[in-house]
Amino acid sequence: MNTTFNFNRLVLLLKRYFIENKTTEMTYWGILTLVFTLIHNAETAKTILYITGIIFAAKQYKLFAYTPGGMHYLLIPATHLEKLICNIVLTIVYFFTMFLITYSIGNIIGSNLYNLINGTSNPVSWNLFSTTYVQLIGSNINLIGNNIDLPGGNVFLSMIVKFLTIQSIFMLGSVYFKRNAIGKTLLTLIAFFIIIGMIELYFLKGLFAGVSLGSSTLLLDNFKNGFNVFSYLLIPFLCIVTYFRLTEKQV
Repeated sequence: MNTTFNFNRLVLLLKRYFIENKTTEMTYWGILTLVFTLIHNAETAKTILYITGIIFAAKQYKLFAYTPGGMHYLLIPATHLEKLICNIVLTIVYFFTMFLITYSIGNIIGSNLYNLINGTSNPVSWNLFSTTYVQLIGSNINLIGNNIDLPGGNVFLSMIVKFLTIQSIFMLGSVYFKRNAIGKTLLTLIAFFIIIGMIELYFLKGLFAGVSLGSSTLLLDNFKNGFNVFSYLLIPFLCIVTYFRLTEKQV
């Protein structure tokens, strides 16, 4: 087999997935459309996106949990890179696009049904696609435009970045852990953040012991900005690690 990247093989891998999972996918997205017909809240929709995204990402390499299934997958005439790109397209592009489509359809149907039943004419709410940051101050609601330098100022962009990060983490977990990928990945994340938190507290205690409050705030802001940049770099890094982990799999 030619080991160079071949776009036609990638297309065939995608076709293979939809042929094998056509009924499951149609049923799932139909149910989710019904859910969004009843539920329009943007925050609830985001929660559903993250949770269902985790489940979808974690099952991409579940074949490795069973030796025959893993062997069959590895014997498919396609390179590891093509298989990884196929799963990235499915886990990120396909899933996110279908989620937005089902949310939009359900939102439109639900809003119109509500207006029809109650005799109202309320417009369809598109808060999920909002590009402004809503800040609550006392009893007042201030809308802060996109130009202000606030983490998550663009809510929709922030949601996309969080989704990409979550999918990348759990896709790596699905290829790294043979069984119970979701649980083991979550435990790994908890342990990681506990260690990072302890290290951070140790250094912040040492740094802020002899500096002013203003200096401490500045250092914290710089740390947050650095972490935001790191979060963007984390996504391709996790995909690269997933690729190398996949290449370690043997028939």
